[in-house]
Amino acid sequence: MADPMPDLAPFLHLRRHVTVAHHVAGRIRLKLAPAALRDMPSADPAPFLDLLRRLPLRIARLNPAALSVVVEYDPQVIGAADWQVILNGGAAEIAAALNRQLGDGASPHQSQRSIP
Repeated sequence: MADPMPDLAPFLHLRRHVTVAHHVAGRIRLKLAPAALRDMPSADPAPFLDLLRRLPLRIARLNPAALSVVVEYDPQVIGAADWQVILNGGAAEIAAALNRQLGDGASPHQSQRSIP
């Protein structure tokens, strides 16, 4: 049985500060606006890290100095439309998209992961 979906409320709260800096099929760089830093101390990163570990990502590299994260993924598994839903959709849409990616307990790719 798959683990329950993490609470998306902290992500939804911070999402307004996230922009796509660069996106080509298989690689996306997300930037966090400096204004988000005032909300970060109250945000628990554990649900985000748990979710990233369960997604079929090839690599996720965090650059704290640049306030960015680069995610490499299989575009045959995660499409551009999925990123649009994750970054712009409502909680129910995001949960449905993530559940499609997570499948029925399917294990994520384990190659070259930089997720703590």
